[in-house]
Amino acid sequence: MKKILIVEDEQELANNICEILANLNYKVAAVVDNAVSALEFLEANSVDLVLMDILIHGDLDGIDLAYKIRDSYDLPIVFSTAYSGTEYLERISSDIHEGYLLKPFTLDSLKTAVFFGLKHHEEKLAKGKKEKGSLKIMDKGYLVPVPYSEITYLKADGLYTKVYTKAKSYLIRDILKSFEEKLPSKQFLRVHKSFLVNISFINSFNAKKVNLGETSIPIRRGLYKELLEKLNL
Repeated sequence: MKKILIVEDEQELANNICEILANLNYKVAAVVDNAVSALEFLEANSVDLVLMDILIHGDLDGIDLAYKIRDSYDLPIVFSTAYSGTEYLERISSDIHEGYLLKPFTLDSLKTAVFFGLKHHEEKLAKGKKEKGSLKIMDKGYLVPVPYSEITYLKADGLYTKVYTKAKSYLIRDILKSFEEKLPSKQFLRVHKSFLVNISFINSFNAKKVNLGETSIPIRRGLYKELLEKLNL
């Protein structure tokens, strides 16, 4: 029987989820409402999937908690959220989860999300896909391991650097050059004195700028040829 950890701060909803999962022949390992309790539980217990609300109690939200879980445990994560806006859904759409549920959800949608969350994770394991390192970032007093694959670009800001990910951004008291030395050179490129980008997110570019989705970043003179070689074009 598959064991599921529920991270949810709405007690009544958590109770309903427990009842539904039990009827679907899953075992609820525990119900917690914050990141600290979730991590403490995982340290001492094994589960097969984490069903997690985005907005939970405490300083860390569900997205940051997902980063920490993925850094230490190879577990599938299914998010749940009451926000239906496209911008918000795109913000949580990343490699740190296997699916999401939009509140209020039905029995069938919960059943489907959990089933495919477990299935997709098993498929990834079969293909040997694992995160290849992470950048350790201090955020609100917590160490958050952000996978390299989640970082889109970094921007220098004096003695600080702003790290942008697919989920959120972090302001860190360290110069950009320091990050250039920490991040894998095959994946990240200093395109400008103030920008370091993850080349996997570049969807178009010319001799003056690179485009990462809706974000345009200037590139230094003479980089165009190097960028072509980096992208194997």
